[in-house]
Amino acid sequence: MPAQRTLLPRSTPATAGVSSRAITALLDRLDAQAVECHSLMVVRHGHIVAEGWWAPYSAHRPHLLYSLTKSFTAIATGLAITDGLLSLDDRVVQVLPEHIPADITEQARRLSVHHLLSMTTGHHTDSLTQAWQLEPGDLVKGFLRVPFSAPEGTRHTYDNATTFVLARMVE
Repeated sequence: MPAQRTLLPRSTPATAGVSSRAITALLDRLDAQAVECHSLMVVRHGHIVAEGWWAPYSAHRPHLLYSLTKSFTAIATGLAITDGLLSLDDRVVQVLPEHIPADITEQARRLSVHHLLSMTTGHHTDSLTQAWQLEPGDLVKGFLRVPFSAPEGTRHTYDNATTFVLARMVE
């Protein structure tokens, strides 16, 4: 397994002004109320002061996050915008030119970071399955080939593929 990069420094709870007893009380309360937890991380002042996993989960086991992925991707997009790496007006075709299908529509050419973040690309339903069917080896290209039922920016549709495309743009 490759060496894992440490993104946040570790510290003791006491050094960060956190009560170890309060963390233990939280864990006891979660257990007493039968709250199903997979992992817990306590961060204070940019330092990890406590972390742990409930079996069979671990730090190295991939975990499906489902819709939480959208929040992480939106935060990463916001950070990229703050750092000047992306803007809300950047278009998919500008950032990911190697994923543009030959038969791309004018609407697909206009799709921007803003449309992806707000899920207002113009698709009628979640485009994920259809995008995979159209381009099994390239979800971005498949997403851009899914037909649109409304102009971009006019209709919100919960669309999982937008998160994937945003993540590729941030990457």
